[in-house]
Amino acid sequence: MTEHESKAHILATALAVFAEKGFAKASMNDVVRASGLSKGGVYWHFKSKDELIAAIFDHFFVEQLTLLDGMLAGDGTAVTKLIQLAAMTGQSVAAMASQFPTPMEFYALASREAGLQTLLQSHFQNYESKIAALVAQGSANGEFRAVDSHATAKTIIALFEGVLLIWAIAPEMIDLETQVATAVQLLLQGLQTS
Repeated sequence: MTEHESKAHILATALAVFAEKGFAKASMNDVVRASGLSKGGVYWHFKSKDELIAAIFDHFFVEQLTLLDGMLAGDGTAVTKLIQLAAMTGQSVAAMASQFPTPMEFYALASREAGLQTLLQSHFQNYESKIAALVAQGSANGEFRAVDSHATAKTIIALFEGVLLIWAIAPEMIDLETQVATAVQLLLQGLQTS
C-alpha cells in the first residue's frame, strides 16, 4: 500500500469508527484496530484523534469548495447558481450526516480544539468569499438589488448553518434539503429586483 493509499485507508476507517461510536467515545486504538495497520503506521500519518478528525473534515470541506467552484464557474444566472448552491448544500450535508456523528458533536469539538476551530473558520471564510462573488455578480448583472455582498454571503451561510443546527437537534422537525431550498427562496425574494 502506498503512503497515499495508507492515509486514505486510515481516513475511511476513522470515518466508519466515528460514525459508529461518535467522536467522543471513539479512540485512536479503535481506529488502529479497525484499520488493520500497526499503531505506528496510523500515528505516522495522524498524531492524535483531533488531527484525524480535522483531516476528515478538511477533506470534506475541500470537496465542497471544489464543487462550489465548479458550479460558480458554470453557465447560468446568479439566481440559478444560488438555487443550485442550496440544493448542493442540502444534499451534501445530508450525505455527510449519514456518515458522521451529529454535527453538534463536531461543533462542540471545534469550540474546544483550536485546530478544528481554525479549520472551520477557514471554511466559512472561503465560502463567504465565493458566495459574495456570486451575489456581486447578481447585483452587477441586474438580477439582485445593490446589497453588501459580504454581509449577504454571511447571511446565506448563517441560514444554512441555522437549518443544520435545528436539523441536528430535532431531525424529525424538518427535511434538510427542503428547508435549505426554502431559506434560499425566501432570501431571493428580498434580493431580486422587481
